Amino acid sequence: MDQIVLKAEKRPALTRGELNRLRREGQVPAVIYGRGKDTQSLLVDGRLLRKVLTLGGTNVLINLQIENDTGSGGEQETVMLKEIQRHLWQQDRLLHVDFIRISMEDEIEVEVPLNFVGEAAGIAEGGIIQMLLREVSVKCLPVNIPEFFEVDLSALEIGDSISAGSLDLPEGIELLIAPEEPLVQLLAPEEEEEEEEEEEELLAAEGEEAAPEGEEGEKPSDEEGEAK
Repeated sequence: MDQIVLKAEKRPALTRGELNRLRREGQVPAVIYGRGKDTQSLLVDGRLLRKVLTLGGTNVLINLQIENDTGSGGEQETVMLKEIQRHLWQQDRLLHVDFIRISMEDEIEVEVPLNFVGEAAGIAEGGIIQMLLREVSVKCLPVNIPEFFEVDLSALEIGDSISAGSLDLPEGIELLIAPEEPLVQLLAPEEEEEEEEEEEELLAAEGEEAAPEGEEGEKPSDEEGEAK
C-alpha cells in the first residue's frame, strides 16, 4: 500500500471557541501519538483529509509532513488514522482525528472491509442474504494491508454460509478471527415461515372456537332437565 502525503501544522493550546472557529474555517484539530514519542497537537486541512480518506480509506498509510512554527521544513511521520470524530448529522464534516505513529517494519492489527460480489444462486428461490460481518481483523506489515477482501456470493444456496476461513488471504496476512466465523448466509424465504405461523394461529383459533360450542350445546339439556 502506497503512502499518501498530508501536511499538518503544530497547534498550540486553544479554547473551545477558538477550535470551533478553526473548524468553521475548514481546519480539523488532530493529535499524533505512539512509538514512545510525545503526543503532539496538530491542525490539518479538512478538504485534503477528506480527499485522503476517499483515495485510501480508513487504513490508508499517511506520510504526515508537520511544518515547524515558521511554516517551512519540519518533520515527517509515517502514520495511520486511529480514530475519526464526525459531526452527528453531517458525516462528511470531520471534527477531530487521531494519528498513530507506525513502523513499516512492524506488523500491526487492522480491520479490512469485505467486498461482497455476485448474486447468490438461492435468491432465485426466494432466499434472503444476511450479512453478518462487514470487515475482518488481520495482522500484517503496513505495506501488505489489503484494500478489501472479495467475497463471492454466486454459489450460495438456501441454508449455505461463507466463513472467514474461506477468504483468499495473500501471503504475510494472518487472520485474527476464528476461521469458522460466518461472514454471510442465505436464509430461507420469510413467506414460508409466515405461512407456517399463520396456519398454527388458525388451528389454535379454531380449537378455541370449538370449545365454547360444546359447552353451549350442553346447557339446553340441563335446562330441559330442570323443566321436567
